[in-house]
Amino acid sequence: ARVYIGSFWDQPLQHDVNRRLFEDEEQDLFKDLQSLPRNAALRKLNDLIKRARLAKVQAYIISALRKDMPNMFGKEAKKKDLIKKLDEIYKQIQREYQISPGDFPKVEKMQELLQHHDFTKFQQLRPRLIEVVDKMLAEDIAHLMQQIPRDDEARVSGAPLLKGGAFDGVKDTISPFGYKRGEGIDAGQGEPDWIVNKERHKYDATFSSLNPVDGKVTGANAKAEMVKSKLPNSVLGKIWKLSDVDKDGFLDADEFALAMHLISVKVSGYDIPSELPEHLIPPRKRGDGGALSPARSDTMGGEAES
Repeated sequence: ARVYIGSFWDQPLQHDVNRRLFEDEEQDLFKDLQSLPRNAALRKLNDLIKRARLAKVQAYIISALRKDMPNMFGKEAKKKDLIKKLDEIYKQIQREYQISPGDFPKVEKMQELLQHHDFTKFQQLRPRLIEVVDKMLAEDIAHLMQQIPRDDEARVSGAPLLKGGAFDGVKDTISPFGYKRGEGIDAGQGEPDWIVNKERHKYDATFSSLNPVDGKVTGANAKAEMVKSKLPNSVLGKIWKLSDVDKDGFLDADEFALAMHLISVKVSGYDIPSELPEHLIPPRKRGDGGALSPARSDTMGGEAES
């Protein structure tokens, strides 16, 4: 079970140290609430699949017990013997029908239930009914699964399963007071100047120390500086791909500064996106000719290395 941390205090916070914790927990809570309809549907569908498989296995078990029962004498003794050897019957059915052991009911529970039944009244296996169950599991379940929206589809469509009311306030993406607005990768969104320029003097000094050729640094030289962040290679590789905007295998001054900015964002505890937001694209490399303030015209070069 998940425990959420929050506060019912409706006055201004006396201590701001826990603000981020409360905001993170609030986001997690509402995210889980939004997924309740989908999760409930998945639980029902999984329960249906489990019950269908169990019914199929029980049909095999009952059929096997009925087949081994004598027609005339010794029925009670044979019944006790079959119940005692139920685990062996399970293994035989597993081998014959290629059924997973997890689909079988517990042996002890089944043995207890079978004590109260007359095996001679059990029905023979009806293959047609087994085929119906198999068809349902193979086709009908797949059709039902397609009707349950996936989380990624909901994000792409922008239409959550639950919306309105308190959900609109928590998912504020318009005002500057929305969750993590203006922080991390979102910093600089809507500002007239390129956010990377705020620390550009440091990035340019580092860039110059890497001996750029024709205004570009090689991947090897850039790597030597980037690994100083102690971030995993997988993260640095992602940052490289985002920073190499023109995909030439080199980093120019703008791209190197962008890489340093993304490293700073990650080191500060924020996530790195899979695609570079428009406001972080160097102004000179934008299709609009650079709506923000111009950056330096220097460039860098070299092949990226892992």
